[in-house]
Amino acid sequence: MIQYFFSFLPENNLVDIRILIPKVQEKSLELHLPMWRPGRYQLQNFVKNVLNFSARVQNGEKLEWRKSQKNIWQVADTQDKNVEIRYQYFAKELNAGSSFVNKHFLYVNPVNLCLYLPKLINETFEVNIYRESTESEYSGGLGVVSYGNTLKLQPKDFHHFFDSPFIISKGILHERFSVGEVWFHVWIEGVFQIDKQRLIRDLSKIAETQIRIFGEFPEQDYHFMLIVPENTFYHGVEHRNSTVMVLGENGVLPETYYNDLLGLASHELFHAWNIAKIRPKELLPYDYGKENYFETCFVAEGFTTYYGDKILLESGVIGYEEYLHELETTFRRHFEESDNASQSLLESSFDLWVDGYEKGTPNKKVSVYSKGAIVALILDLKIRAKFKEKKSLDHVMKVLWKRYGDMKRGYTYLDIQKIAERVYGENLREYFEIAIEGNGSIFDYTSSHLVYLGLQLEWIEDKCRLKVL
Repeated sequence: MIQYFFSFLPENNLVDIRILIPKVQEKSLELHLPMWRPGRYQLQNFVKNVLNFSARVQNGEKLEWRKSQKNIWQVADTQDKNVEIRYQYFAKELNAGSSFVNKHFLYVNPVNLCLYLPKLINETFEVNIYRESTESEYSGGLGVVSYGNTLKLQPKDFHHFFDSPFIISKGILHERFSVGEVWFHVWIEGVFQIDKQRLIRDLSKIAETQIRIFGEFPEQDYHFMLIVPENTFYHGVEHRNSTVMVLGENGVLPETYYNDLLGLASHELFHAWNIAKIRPKELLPYDYGKENYFETCFVAEGFTTYYGDKILLESGVIGYEEYLHELETTFRRHFEESDNASQSLLESSFDLWVDGYEKGTPNKKVSVYSKGAIVALILDLKIRAKFKEKKSLDHVMKVLWKRYGDMKRGYTYLDIQKIAERVYGENLREYFEIAIEGNGSIFDYTSSHLVYLGLQLEWIEDKCRLKVL
């Protein structure tokens, strides 16, 4: 079995990685570093942080190696040998999808820094994590097999490990709660001024509401991992049974950030179903070596954005006025910035891999998050109005979960259309042409559907406003 060994040099912001590959059958090995990470559909340059690579026979001679591509190392003359690979990773960038090492805590997102053998990506292996003190607590979605100064983990495969970030810290706060038979853990690293018991109660309500939508939770446990940074930051990334959130202002998470924290946690938790399990066809399985183009990110991110806020209202953790404020914020982000963009949602979903997370060319793209949330709202209102609240978008999500939640196959854009029309009971061609496939303004189209809620959109001094009728 392949073994990975992680140790740390906090004073230099370095992760030291050693890989033991026993009894190699091939004449040469080809080790890859991922080119992107799940949750951000854009190529990233993790390899820039790799240094001091070496290859040798275990406890013996050096092996020749060369790079064939920027993220691929080829090691020669490996047959019938126990091969040891060593390298370091510079981990000084702190966001929810990065890796970060300093004297206070260690945060590792394995997909950033773990070299792997593509032929063995579906095989199990062993991970050993050295910690200087047993007082430093491990937090993460991947359970520990053996404790001590060296923590031992055994992922099911590399996909499992790549989707299982972890934090090691002496000062991390740990709380937990259960919903049914599922345990939810809350880990907080940093200065936290929010009422912890109130947070636990509200996260419990959010989890209960989301589980009620789908009828079950996809994992045995779940971990909310929060890091309060020294600078002002707002970012979250979803994982198989966890989320990492980096949130705070000048080294503190104040009470004024409470709703932001709830909204971020709700969004990321919804991803436990929608993208961690329910995936587009193009993302099954993940290919970490290249772009994975897909045109349905408005479902993965837009529907999740809509539900992330809506569930805050439905669970009772925010009131109706607060929800309308969140809704108006979503409307303003789209209608004031990109309602007349040249791309449709399908095109902007596909082009996330090009420039989806930067402002880019003016009037080109729409946000799969904000416009995606708006078109989810429209579809929800269409269904609710027709069936007088006896059906909703929840029914679409339930069908997606039942059909695609086992990850044996992924959905296509045509599948989304068919499922929506099956729930609605009639043709939805106009909706998909206007809201998803078209690149014209959807301002009037959105406002006409908001009437069902007693709401209306209007322009006041070039600002999009939500009006209560």
